[in-house]
This record gives sequence, C-alpha cells and structure tokens, in this order.
Amino acid sequence: MNNYGWARPVAFAAVCLAAVVGAAPQAKAEIAELKAKKIALSIDRKDVSVSGISSGAAMAHQLHIARSADLVGVGMVAGPPYRCADYLKGNPAYPVTSEITAVGLCTAYYEKLGMPLGAIAALPIETSRLMELAKDAFDRKKVDAQANLCGDRVYLISGGKDDTVPAKVSDATKALYGELMAGCPAGQKADANLKAVTVDGMPHTMPTDSRPNGRNCFAGAPYIADCDVPGAQDILSFLHPAKAAAPQANRPADPANLIAFSQTNVIGATNPQGLMHKTGYVYVPEACKTGAACSLHIALHGCHQNEDMINKESKDPSRTYLFARDAGYNDFAERNNIVVLYPQAAATGMTGGNPNGCWDWWGYNGTDYWQKDARQIRNIWKIVEALSKK
Repeated sequence: MNNYGWARPVAFAAVCLAAVVGAAPQAKAEIAELKAKKIALSIDRKDVSVSGISSGAAMAHQLHIARSADLVGVGMVAGPPYRCADYLKGNPAYPVTSEITAVGLCTAYYEKLGMPLGAIAALPIETSRLMELAKDAFDRKKVDAQANLCGDRVYLISGGKDDTVPAKVSDATKALYGELMAGCPAGQKADANLKAVTVDGMPHTMPTDSRPNGRNCFAGAPYIADCDVPGAQDILSFLHPAKAAAPQANRPADPANLIAFSQTNVIGATNPQGLMHKTGYVYVPEACKTGAACSLHIALHGCHQNEDMINKESKDPSRTYLFARDAGYNDFAERNNIVVLYPQAAATGMTGGNPNGCWDWWGYNGTDYWQKDARQIRNIWKIVEALSKK
C-alpha cells in the first residue's frame, strides 16, 4: 500500500503527497443544489482564504500565488513549496522529471517506493532557486502580481514525525514566503503575518482534537487523526482574525448543512475536467443560508482523501470518514459564518497518472500546473464563481 498514495506504477513513480474573483463585496449563489434548498448565499469577496493538507497544501499554495489578488491568506499542513517539482528543471547534473523531483526532493516518498534517489534527497532546497521559479511566474504574468501577497496571512503546520514531508521541505516553504513578502511595507511582511507550528509526535496527517479525553495521533489512512491540535480551527482563526476576535455563535456544526453538489455541472461536462471528481461539498452555516454576509474558505483534501478513497485501508475502521465532515473546519465555520468549499480531485487507474486522487502539483495535467489558467486552478475557481454568482 502507498502510504499517502502518490505512486503511479513504479515505472512512472508519481507523487502525491483556494478564492473568489471580482471586487464586489457580496454576490449571490448559483449552484443548483443550493438553489433547490432555497439557500441564498451572500459571499464577502474580500474575505476569502484557502488551505489544504499535503497535495492539497501544495495546491492551496499554488492557488494563493496564482490568485493572490482575491485571497486574504493560506493555511498549509505538510506542504511543499511553490513549483518545487520544477526545482531541478534545466539542471544538467540532475536530468530528471518533475515526478522524480517531487518524490525525491520535495518529499521523502522515494523511500516508500524503494527508489534509489538518495543523492537527490540529499540536495538542499535553496530559497534562491525557489525565488527564481516564482519570479518566472510573476515576470511572465502567469499569476497575480507579487505585491498582492503583502499583508496576507500564512499559517503552516508540520509534524514532528512526518516521514513523508520532512522538516527541510516545510522549512523551505516558510523561507519562500518570507522572501516573497520581504519587499512589503512594514506590518505586511511575513514576520508579522506568518505563523509556523510544528506538532511534536505528529505523523503525516491532518491534526484534530476530536477526542477531548484522549489522543490517537496515528499514521496512515484516513490521514485525519486526533493529535490534540485543532488544526483546521487554528488555520481559520489565524486567516480570519476578526472572526476569531468577535463573539462566537453558540452552535456546533450541523451535518445537514454539508451539501454535496455536482462539480461536473459547474465546470461543464464538455470542458477539460483536469481530473476533478464529479462531486464536491460545501458547508453552509445556518446564518449564511438566508443571505447574511459570509466569508469563504476553500479546504483541499490530500491524496487518498477523496470520498472514494479515504476509507480504504483505514487505520480507524470504527467509523466511516469524509474529509468535508471530519477534517475539523465546520464547527469554527458554523460559529463564525464562514462557508467552506470542499472541492475534490479524482483518481485514475494505475496507468492514468493520478491513481491516488492527488491534486496536481507536479504536472500530471501538463507543465502549466502552477499557472493561473491551469486546469485544476481554473476549475476550482469556476466553482468559487458559481458559489458567488450574482
């Protein structure tokens, strides 16, 4: 079994391991499943954020860079830095593919695959090279302008026992954000707006505190574990500080407020899907159903965490998991009027490039995977637009 599901067949060795447009302050929802329930959303387009775990963290990072004009911040759990899979591109000493770079340098997944990539794994991840790749994106206008990152909030979580995304990778992500925001005005740099937390003893997982009287911080599927850390809540409260500081509504998440919808219908059945799953989810707090102005957060699962895969070989067979229900976002969202969008990526067969349902952070949809108009970034954005359509 592939421990967080990144493998293509050994011959390919692929890896696994969010944002509203427009300037109007509010807009009306137009997703059919919401309309059928007579839900009238009014999304505050000036308070939109994104987060994710592992490949979802990498995609959240890509969305933040690509759509920084429309986002207030990003949360990343065990996420590699922007364009890390391109790090060795053009290096004659290491003529390898982006897939090999992803499993060998940007993660430690090569060890699980039994691949002899120790020489690549030993390389440092230099901030200067990551900045070259980011500057290329900015200079070619393939993403929003770098200045839009100023003042954005960044929350990074890493595990002290994560053997998939090791410390040097998480450190590289933090260093890159520091450099990306170094030219910002005082008070808008990373030193004032970035927080990085390492959870002692935590493996490669989404941390929760779902068992108040115990701790069960285990490795492996479903990659959601009680590590006595409310990771999703900590991310949301940091990215939306005004919400966290305001009086909290005294109500827990209601399972009935989690609504499945057709991603295919939103994207358009004849449009390139980019390996998006047919189904997505949206959590709508009670107050948001009738037009109250609400913030929006995009939460991205990791590999092996879409609805078809998350319970396969689960280390916790006592329950059935769903990322959109169990990752820990919805209680805080309910209390603070934050709509949470849960897009899903699809898996392929073993020869299809993405057998474990990862988000594309190494190029299985093409070498433009990091760009604003990349298929998955564009399709996630279509869903955001549909949620916020006038």
